[in-house]
Amino acid sequence: MKLLASQHIDKRKWDQMVASDEQLDFFSLSWVQEILHPDWEMLCDDDGNYILNIPKSSKFGFSYRLQPFFIRSLHMTSNCQVDLTEIAQFLSSSASYVQLNVDSDDQNVFQSFGKYQMLDLSNSVEEIKSNYTTNAKRILKKIPAELILGESTDVSEFITFFRKQKGEELRGFTSEVWRRLTILLEETQLRDMLRIRTIHLNGLLIASGAFISYKGTSYFLKGTATPEGKKLGAMYAMIDQEISSIQETHHTLDFVGSNNESIAQFYRKFGAVDKQYSILKQNNLPAILRMFKA
Repeated sequence: MKLLASQHIDKRKWDQMVASDEQLDFFSLSWVQEILHPDWEMLCDDDGNYILNIPKSSKFGFSYRLQPFFIRSLHMTSNCQVDLTEIAQFLSSSASYVQLNVDSDDQNVFQSFGKYQMLDLSNSVEEIKSNYTTNAKRILKKIPAELILGESTDVSEFITFFRKQKGEELRGFTSEVWRRLTILLEETQLRDMLRIRTIHLNGLLIASGAFISYKGTSYFLKGTATPEGKKLGAMYAMIDQEISSIQETHHTLDFVGSNNESIAQFYRKFGAVDKQYSILKQNNLPAILRMFKA
């Protein structure tokens, strides 16, 4: 195997592969990856076939491979002929410090795993909603008629709202991370991939969520509600509205995920099921520095 530097990657070729390969998702697109992280390298087999695009960074002379914000896991091409164990070993030795999420649940190769939730939309809306939990059905029945469900094109408003409600809880969200999220949403909007759902009460925004559509999958990137919105079940109303609106044109609602059990439980109330990704972690730093990256 070998690595191609960013400037040598045929981005057009890679994005064509992403468009046609069912294992490569929205977050595999080169322009998405470049927005969310400044430098990437392409892992290739001995014949030069693309396998996996991986992030690259460095600090104080040491190389790092860290999972970028907003990208849940990295996806390998479906035609990859290289053994997964060999790929994991190669990645582990490719930098001084490695912490990457890989789209695999192979417990023979990986030891640590994360989870996310996904909802199959192949059944009718009626069948999907019949699988909501009793609690979710009860909350939806009690949604006040005064709640106004709509959509917005105002990315700035969404970022401001989300940051106000969740900013203090999001560890590691620097100004640069917020900037990259804003650029991603603006670019997906230009490409007609973005839906910003809103819920208002008495003219005030009490819940909002950003959904991105690609290849028949709707990705629930980020969303939240005010304390009053949560009390009134606004997030339930928003997810229910998304399911009702996209079922005929999408086959999957990907909740992008949460290892937070309370959030995962919320997604499962709509019939979503848990999926796994693998976490690859290797510390090759000098012994004196390992304690800081344990």
